[in-house]
Amino acid sequence: MSYPCNLIQDLLPLYIDGVCSEDSKAIIEQHLSECPACKEYYASMCDAEEIVIAPPNAEREYKKAASFQAVKKKLLRKQILIVAASIVLLAAIFFAAVGVLKKSVNVVEYDDNISVSMIDDSLVGRLNGSRATYIKIKRVTVTAEGQEENYLFYYVSDTKWDDLTTNKDVFSEYVLCPADKGADQIDRVYYYTGDYADIETMSIDELQEVIDASVLLWSK
Repeated sequence: MSYPCNLIQDLLPLYIDGVCSEDSKAIIEQHLSECPACKEYYASMCDAEEIVIAPPNAEREYKKAASFQAVKKKLLRKQILIVAASIVLLAAIFFAAVGVLKKSVNVVEYDDNISVSMIDDSLVGRLNGSRATYIKIKRVTVTAEGQEENYLFYYVSDTKWDDLTTNKDVFSEYVLCPADKGADQIDRVYYYTGDYADIETMSIDELQEVIDASVLLWSK
């Protein structure tokens, strides 16, 4: 028995889904083997099924994807905030460390980096490779074999920040004894980093120990 094409085409969706009866299935398969037009129509339906069939719960999948994007943006904002906070914290630590270093004063040890000269009738010291932030000076008058001499002992201090940031091209100059304070009366200038307590009243022997521990930077 021959069946019209429109009837077979109406039954094809049931056939594709596998829900038609065995008799209908046999009729459809018999018709498809004999009718090129319905066979082509069936093939196009199979291709279309493969393309347009949506995944189950598509709306739920879309919502999950949107939720994932929202979470991803939230995590990205959180990471940006963490990075910004870390930068601010590191900057605060850096400036705090700089402040501590600038307040950390230490005595400069002599290492061919300190000199003294007579300039315009004043005794002027020079520190190479750093900046002098503090100067300790003691002027001592001694009498040996009836002859009076004037010695000047001093040391300079800088900061740890200057030690880290300055180079050999940097220097600072400072007046040890100006002309109007009797610079021309100074006989010797020593660089001494020891104890200055009572240095003006020491005996000749005690003062000699200080001299031995000092560096003679200038003399007449």
